[in-house]
This record gives sequence, structure tokens and C-alpha cells, in this order.
Amino acid sequence: MNFLNQRPLLDAKQQPFVTNTVDAEGLALTHNGKSLLWSSELGAPLRLSTLDGVMEKDFTSLFPARFNISSDKESSNGIRSGNAWEGLTVTPDGKSLFIAVESSLKQDGPIASPINSGTSRLLQFSIDADGRPSKQLHEYLYITDPVPQVSKFGINDNGVSEVLALNDHQLLVIERSGRNVSAGFNDWDYSVRVYMVDLTAASDIKDIDSLQ
Repeated sequence: MNFLNQRPLLDAKQQPFVTNTVDAEGLALTHNGKSLLWSSELGAPLRLSTLDGVMEKDFTSLFPARFNISSDKESSNGIRSGNAWEGLTVTPDGKSLFIAVESSLKQDGPIASPINSGTSRLLQFSIDADGRPSKQLHEYLYITDPVPQVSKFGINDNGVSEVLALNDHQLLVIERSGRNVSAGFNDWDYSVRVYMVDLTAASDIKDIDSLQ
């Protein structure tokens, strides 16, 4: 594989984002091939950019208040720092988008550990003719595995890393578990698993603020 070009993701003023305001994760081409949708663990959870990387719109207003996107770290509700928006995919027909939270919301329970599973919320949005998300359609619960391997050196986690829509109700979901394998944060090892999810009979939790 040869890289032909590289462009940075820029803000609406065509400037690089200020440090610590963006932690880009998932990336998906719109169905019309004219724009990019991308998720972030910092700032707006979902943005639309041109193919040149210039931001056109953010979609924070589409996300329910229970995600507390701009809340302080001491809040008992919302997304945990570093466990925010990860996987992102547009369905092959271009009519909807799925975006996944990496791990459990604070009000939904603990994150995955060696002795318990974690939870992830998987949101589905409709997409208009211009390739822009327009409203939330559904929300589903995805249960992640417990942490499969433990290191004595600190961080041991497991969560949803990426999703890929096969159609409007079946997705491939990647669970990625990371761990330190030496003192400090220099050496890492991972366990990666891919599951197929079928939402045909799944319960819609769009109106449930807490899973406790």
C-alpha cells in the first residue's frame, strides 16, 4: 500500500484544532462520497468535514442530554473520560449512521473488568439526502466481554473500538482490550475480537436514561 496524500482535519476557520479539543476516532465517507463524518472523544461527538478536511458542521445537538457531552469530570452522569465516542459507520444504503460509545456511561454501571462485563450504547441516526445526520432513530445496548487478560502494570480495559454496518440491522463490532506490559505507558499489548451483531430483535433503549 502506498499513501498518495495526507490532509489534516481542520476547524470551521480552516485552522488546526486547538490542542486537547479533539480526539478523533471513527471516520466514514458519506454515501454520496462528498464529505467525511468523524467521531471524537473530545468536543463534539460527531462532525462533518469536506474531503479537504475542513469542518462543515458539528452535530452535538442531536445527542440526548444523558450523554452529558460537555459535563465536568465529577458529574455522576454521562460519558467517562477516555471512554467516549469511538466506532462510526454509515449503512450501505446511505440512509442511516451508527455511532458507538466505547464503554459504560456513569449512570449505566461500571466499565468492563476482569470479573464483569461492560456496556456500550449504540446510537442510530437517520441521514438526509445531503449525507448529513438529521435525527436519532434508535439506541441499543451492546454488552462487552470482561477484560480477557490482566497486566500487573496498570491499565487493563475492554471496550468497543469500531463498528461496520453490513446492512441496516447487522454490524461487525470490534472489541479491543488494552493493557500495559511494562512500567509506565510505553509498552502495550492488545486482545482484539470481532463479533457480528443483529439488531432485528433488539430492544430500543432510546428513552432509558440509566440502565442501573
